[in-house]
Amino acid sequence: MMRVRRALVFVLLLQTLLVFGCARREAARDLQNGVDAFQQERWNDAATFFTLAEEKRPGQVPVLMLRGICYLKLARYTEAAADFDRVLTFQTENNEARKGRGEAFLGLGRYAEAAEDFSRALTVEPSDVNTLNNRGFALSNLEDFDAAMADFDAALKIEPENPLVYYNRSAVRRKSGQTAEALEDLNRCVELDGTNALFLATRGKVTAELGDWDRAMDDFNRAVAENPNYFGGFKFRAEGYKARGQWQEAYDDYSRAIELQPNDPELWFDRAAAAMQLGHEDDYDRDMAKYEELTR
Repeated sequence: MMRVRRALVFVLLLQTLLVFGCARREAARDLQNGVDAFQQERWNDAATFFTLAEEKRPGQVPVLMLRGICYLKLARYTEAAADFDRVLTFQTENNEARKGRGEAFLGLGRYAEAAEDFSRALTVEPSDVNTLNNRGFALSNLEDFDAAMADFDAALKIEPENPLVYYNRSAVRRKSGQTAEALEDLNRCVELDGTNALFLATRGKVTAELGDWDRAMDDFNRAVAENPNYFGGFKFRAEGYKARGQWQEAYDDYSRAIELQPNDPELWFDRAAAAMQLGHEDDYDRDMAKYEELTR
């Protein structure tokens, strides 16, 4: 997700107000409502108001930038990419728009285009940790692991206490078969942010891969406690219960994960397996039917 710089947002808000300072009353009201919603992190409302303002006075760069940021926050990546792309047609050297479009491309899984945008942005700001991290993430998804590791290492030299960079580097190390080294990075993540359910659940997963289910379950329990709305904590803990033969507990955790992530076919399949172990044939048939529906 885009790490929005406060200074950038302040400048954009100021530019936006100046752009519409002489606009007719309706446009100015839409803009002010959008600015207020943006500052309150009401991203959907802000995007709606910026759209109304943009319709009344099209092509204003600050409005497009702010709406693009809203769309990133809402995971509406196609619309975000379109807004940043329009900005770049007006201002070809706008580095913030290029980084924003790169993040939209990440969300869309267009990793080569994302890496290209981040590379161009880094020619202007070679020490931008967020952009190094994002390019590393794009490159890792392109399976260019050496280049990805170089970006993560460079980012950590600049900002050695950035947990997200350690997290992304750990993923590359896991893909490269360096499980012990990945665990070291995840330990560092948890040291820096011990309340992050994603970090805890992922460390638990890696610990389980190394055969230490007791420590893994401790992490899964912490992840669920820290964020009961994160489906991964329940999913991974269910796997731990399954490994221990605690099928009812596994079934209950898969059920909670499904409530949070109902379109994940793997969860339905795994709960069906737990239902079968418990002798619940009707539940098994229901879950397998849903799994087949989602995987057609």
